Amino acid sequence: MYLPEGPIRPSSAALAAFFQKAKTALATGKLGADFQVRWIGLDAPTTQQIIDLIKAKDKTGTFTLPWIVARTDQPVPQVGDNIILIGFDGTPTLLVRLTDVYQVAFGAVSAKDIAIDGSPVRDLAIWKPMHTVYWNNLLKPLGLSVSDDMPVWVETFELLYGKP
Repeated sequence: MYLPEGPIRPSSAALAAFFQKAKTALATGKLGADFQVRWIGLDAPTTQQIIDLIKAKDKTGTFTLPWIVARTDQPVPQVGDNIILIGFDGTPTLLVRLTDVYQVAFGAVSAKDIAIDGSPVRDLAIWKPMHTVYWNNLLKPLGLSVSDDMPVWVETFELLYGKP
């Protein structure tokens, strides 16, 4: 499991228990047995804000850099992937399922692409600088930096389960 620096790493037992609770709550065997783990945010307050936006169905997607995936042996995101989102304290908090994944160059990201993000950052004048700083921090250890031709995966998701 790859997680960038920041959040506490959840235990395998906590993740398995959360996924089982989600399966039971959803009363479906259609989730399969696999899930990925992700953290979205900069710190504890922004992570909680993002979790709240997802719970409110204001944020219905996220963005991933193929450059990071390729260099950290993460799986390539695919429609149908189950993703457990963790809080900054490592607590498994939400289960989402990817409903669409497509690629766009960073320089070509449009308002349509970022419409899935939370309402506080849906303005390109906010979204691009914020993601440039965030991704540059992740890319620097890999000897890379944000560029207009950098590929970005736009991933829409549906909220399946939230921690009670």
